[in-house]
Amino acid sequence: MSSGRLKRETAISASVSTILMVVLVIGIAMIIWSIWMGSPSILHDKVYIAGEAKAMVVNQPGGIPMQVVGFTIREAEPFHFAGQAPPIAGKEVLLKVISPDGRTLYPTPFITGGTLEGRTLYIYPNSTGYSEHCDYIVSDSLPAGKLKPFVLGTWTVQLIDTEAHLLISSDDRARITEGTSSYALAGGVPGGNVWRTDCTPLGYSVHGNPVAGNTGAPMNMSYLSFDGNDWLEYQDDPTLTYTGDLTISLWLRPLNVNTWKQVIGKGLQTQSGGGVIEDKNYDLYLINKKIYFEWDDRITNTHYHVMTDNDVVTAGNWQYVNLVVEGGDPKIYVNGVSQQFSYYQSNVPGNNKITNPSQIPDIRLKDNQYPLTMGKQASQQYPFPYSGDIGLFALYNRGLTEDEITENLQTYSA
Repeated sequence: MSSGRLKRETAISASVSTILMVVLVIGIAMIIWSIWMGSPSILHDKVYIAGEAKAMVVNQPGGIPMQVVGFTIREAEPFHFAGQAPPIAGKEVLLKVISPDGRTLYPTPFITGGTLEGRTLYIYPNSTGYSEHCDYIVSDSLPAGKLKPFVLGTWTVQLIDTEAHLLISSDDRARITEGTSSYALAGGVPGGNVWRTDCTPLGYSVHGNPVAGNTGAPMNMSYLSFDGNDWLEYQDDPTLTYTGDLTISLWLRPLNVNTWKQVIGKGLQTQSGGGVIEDKNYDLYLINKKIYFEWDDRITNTHYHVMTDNDVVTAGNWQYVNLVVEGGDPKIYVNGVSQQFSYYQSNVPGNNKITNPSQIPDIRLKDNQYPLTMGKQASQQYPFPYSGDIGLFALYNRGLTEDEITENLQTYSA
C-alpha cells in the first residue's frame, strides 16, 4: 500500500467519524428538545383506537328520521375525551370533526363513565336556544329533541393524542345524504357571538348602550334591545356581501310600528345637494307595519325597493321575518307565511310603483365595501333608528325553502 493511498483512507475514515458524530449530536439534541418542549417525539406512544365513522339514522320527535354522524369504537386501549367529566381513564384524546362546508368542530363530550371500547357515539349539533353556531355534542346517548339538519356531504372524524400531539386516526366514511345544502354564511346573536360558516367570529363595534336579554322558555333565545340610540356595525367581510341569491333570516320584536326603522343592511346613504345618493348592497326596514327591502342594481345603479302591500308586523310580539332573493326574484315571509308585495323604482317608500310587468326588474345585488349596520341606516340625514328587540339572525347565499323557514319558525332558530 502506498503512502498516498493510506493518507486518503485515513482522511475518509476521519470524515465518516465526523459525520457520525454530527448525526449523534443532532439526535441527542432532538431528544432533549422534544423533552423540553413537550412536542411530538419518538418518546411518546400513541394510544391505540380502532373506530368507524358513518352516517346513522335517528328518530326526531314525531318519529321523523334524520341522519347524524356516528362513531363506533371497535377496539381501544383505555382513553377518555378532552373535556369529558369523571370518571375517566387512560390517555386524553381530542375529538375533531371537519364538516363538508369547511367548519372545524370540537364537540363537547357528554358521555357516561366506564370504558369507551365497544360503544357507539353520536355527534350532532347542540340545538338549544343557548347554543352557538358551532356548538356540537358527542354523546353515547341518542339525541333528544329537534336537531338542526346536517350539511350534505362527507364529514371527517379525527382523533388526536393530546399528550403526544399526534393524529391517531382520520375517518372520512361518514357521508350525510339527507340534510341541508348549506348553513348560513354568517349568523348568531346581535351583540354576542356572530360566526362565519367556518366558525371564526365576525368583528363588530357597538354604538350606544343596547341591552342583552333572553326570552326564557319556550323560545330560549338571546336577543339585543335597541332604544333608538343604539346600533351595531359589523366590519366589511365576504360573508356579509351578496351579489346573487340571498336570505335575510331574523327574529324581531319592535317596540312600536308607527315609524320607519332600519333593521339590517349593508350600504351608505350620503347627502348630495337637495337629495341623497344611495349605495346599497341590501337593506331591510320596517315602514310602519310593512316590510321594505331596497337595493341598487349592479348593472344600471338604479335604486329599487319592494314593500309588502299589507300591514304584516305588530308591536310587542316576536316575529320571524325572511327576505329571500332566489334567481333574481324576491319573496317575503312573516312567521312562515308568504306576503304579497309590490316593486318600486325609488328610495322613498311607496313612490313610483312599477305596474307594467315587463318593467319589473330582476334583483341584481351590487357589491360594496361598507360595514353592515343593524339598528340604524348608515346615513347622517336619515338614520331611521330601530326601537325594540332583535334576536337570532342569519345571512345565506341561497334562498331558504319554505320547509326550512317552517323548521326555523318551529325551533326558534334562524
